[in-house]
Amino acid sequence: MKDYYQILEVSRNASSAEIKSNYKKLARKYHPDNRETGNEELFKELSTAYEVLSNPEKKSLYDQMGHEAFQKGGRGGSYSHSGDLDFEDLFESFFEGAGFSSSSRRGNRGNRPRQGDSIQFVKEIEFLDACFGKTEKIKIKKHISCNICNGTGADPEHKPSTCSTCNGRGEIKRTTKTFIGMITQVNTCPTCHGQGTVITHKCKNCSGKGFVEKEEEIEIKIPAGIEDGMQILYKGRGNEGLNHGPAGDLYILIRVKNHAKFKRKGLDIYEDINLNLWQAITGDEIEIETIHGKKKVKIETGTQSSSVLTLKGQGIKIDTFRGGNHYLNIKVIIPKKNQLSKELLEQIEKESKK
Repeated sequence: MKDYYQILEVSRNASSAEIKSNYKKLARKYHPDNRETGNEELFKELSTAYEVLSNPEKKSLYDQMGHEAFQKGGRGGSYSHSGDLDFEDLFESFFEGAGFSSSSRRGNRGNRPRQGDSIQFVKEIEFLDACFGKTEKIKIKKHISCNICNGTGADPEHKPSTCSTCNGRGEIKRTTKTFIGMITQVNTCPTCHGQGTVITHKCKNCSGKGFVEKEEEIEIKIPAGIEDGMQILYKGRGNEGLNHGPAGDLYILIRVKNHAKFKRKGLDIYEDINLNLWQAITGDEIEIETIHGKKKVKIETGTQSSSVLTLKGQGIKIDTFRGGNHYLNIKVIIPKKNQLSKELLEQIEKESKK
């Protein structure tokens, strides 16, 4: 299966704007209705790649697991959030160049409800909090509709005026006579940018943007077993939409701090344990620290370096049926010559010659 970044011809560090721009360019080129370069199979691949890379949550999973994240049984298979491409924009950018009219579909698009942008918040947590989960409060900054101008961006005492260029339609029509008949092209009005109105006096509260920034405190639940790089989705908790459109989403990107002793793979915990030579030869009982507390471990006689001891069920536990183990990687420390008595050295030398 082709790499999604290669399909969209972008680097793995490409911004969301670059991803969207390249998708629109390639989609116009390979759209099945393009008689010169149309390719239905390539168009489908582009759409699939953009569906993943335009969604921060899916993109994060894809970067970690590749295509496996979205195959049956993969952790990403249940996600349904789609990319944010405006397909009407794509339709127009493709067909307007070919001389098609889209006026029957749209009207004044600038005043239609638009979904607000999504927000990503990076949350750093401790290793053990990732193991057991945690509930805590965070503060995020988001855009909300200006309560002075009600999101119009205009000073309340000076209402927006009808655009004289497009007469309030938000679009400019241009009709051209060709050998096949009259062709009408429809373009967004360059004066009002599709709004149909022009702001002569900007709202002083929001400087004409139609929104203001607000800090909001929300409570988030970090699930047990979450891994570094995963995201938690809160639908509708992002920036407010324009023209009464729905709010965007909030993505909490989790970063897990390293632990001084433990490492993890999935639900399993790994730890390196040093044994001295005598413990390895004669055996011993030692006490170690697990994420669940202290546990006694029996060291068998003749334990070899690089051997692994397994503490079943002492890893991360998701629920009654899913949990990991704690693995001890044994390293036997061989003493230096000057640390051994003369008698012991003579005995070792005698034994080695047998």
